[in-house]
Amino acid sequence: MSTFLAGAQPLAVVAAEPLPESLADLAAPPPLAGTWLPDDMEDQQLRPLSLQEAQQLAQVNHPALQAGAFAVESREAKLEASLRAWKPQVTLRSSSGLPALALEHQYSPETSYPRGELETNVNLEATWLWRDPQREARVAVEHHELAQARMQHQILQRDVKLQVAESYYEVQRMDAEVDLRSAAVDAAQANLKISRARHGAGVASRLDVLQVQAQLTEDEALLAHAKAQQTIARRRLARVLNLPQGVAPTARDANTRQGRWTATLGESLAAALATREELQQFFSAIQEREEQAKEALAALQPTLSFFVMGSWYQASGNVLSSASTVESSFRGRISTALGMRFAVPLNDGGSAQASARRWGLEAQRQEQLLADALNTFQQQVEKAFYTVSAQEDTLELRARQVTTQQEILNLTTARYEAGVGTQKDLIDQQDALTRAAIHHAQAVLDYNLSLAQLHRYTGLPTQP
Repeated sequence: MSTFLAGAQPLAVVAAEPLPESLADLAAPPPLAGTWLPDDMEDQQLRPLSLQEAQQLAQVNHPALQAGAFAVESREAKLEASLRAWKPQVTLRSSSGLPALALEHQYSPETSYPRGELETNVNLEATWLWRDPQREARVAVEHHELAQARMQHQILQRDVKLQVAESYYEVQRMDAEVDLRSAAVDAAQANLKISRARHGAGVASRLDVLQVQAQLTEDEALLAHAKAQQTIARRRLARVLNLPQGVAPTARDANTRQGRWTATLGESLAAALATREELQQFFSAIQEREEQAKEALAALQPTLSFFVMGSWYQASGNVLSSASTVESSFRGRISTALGMRFAVPLNDGGSAQASARRWGLEAQRQEQLLADALNTFQQQVEKAFYTVSAQEDTLELRARQVTTQQEILNLTTARYEAGVGTQKDLIDQQDALTRAAIHHAQAVLDYNLSLAQLHRYTGLPTQP
């Protein structure tokens, strides 16, 4: 883990940019607004989107990202509350009441007299907890909790970006397959028309017509299945983007290769170790457990605080004297105090040491999980790297296969028109070309998915 790429940096936690005006109507409704369903679920508004636009929508609409952002803000507020506890605390207390008629004794019962007075007390106290080791450790723990929340939000951003890419590429593949199946149906319909004409002219048999009809039925069934899968893929993308009901996204970008991977395996591994927030989470979790152990032991350390107090007391009312005359009385007192409080816990029964040992073991557990995660991440990068290399070769072979099948179909068509080939040969080669084109579309999808996964694991950009 000593070799990192200089240009590889973790994602920054930033607020999602507002949607551009062209996408403003696709913003997700408020979570508590309820679910609105169109009158006809089959009547969906098709909305072409580029991959970049889909990524923009996901950053703003995806509920998990919004929840992660609120989690970060919540941790920030919690840390701010703990930091404000370091400032002096001021408390104001007051009371006022009319006590029951009391018998106040002077020196002897003969000189006693009843009184009824209104008493008022006002106390103002300012306290500053100057030294509290437990509080310092608690603030350090909350710093690490905030860092982990931010890292988790970054991980969600990467995961959602990969989900959008996977769903978008699947829509692209299904769009390509529907187009290819539609072309196959059109070709079969044209062949059926020609076969019927040839059969009417007496140059084709009934068997030729039935063979074309059977192929047309097969192509129409495959087209219906492809359209159903296309609808499912679009709904999956709409769910990932959290689009309003009644909107079905379509792929505006063509189903082509999305770049090349030029980094070596060593560079890819180094970038993964430098940018994987999951690894940084483990480091932060280890430090958090260590701080929690310190917080547990800090419960046995002394605390020191300073205080300033001021109080005001007043009593006023009527007093019945020994001469049976009513007299008014008034008494008041103002007092202040300044000092410090020093507290030392003497014994907690071993609770602090046990708690510290527990958090120490948790830190060691996180270290072992970190070692396992390192191996897992390395395997992910290696698998994705070799998969991209293999898929690149497969993509070139599939493209070559489409070209070859197209040439074969052209020759077969020429032979058939010249009366040398058979109708069955033409049907077989048209079907072979359709399968080759679908396999090429699948190869494009597999390559782009592997490329997106490698980018997710390393953070490195692809090259055009």
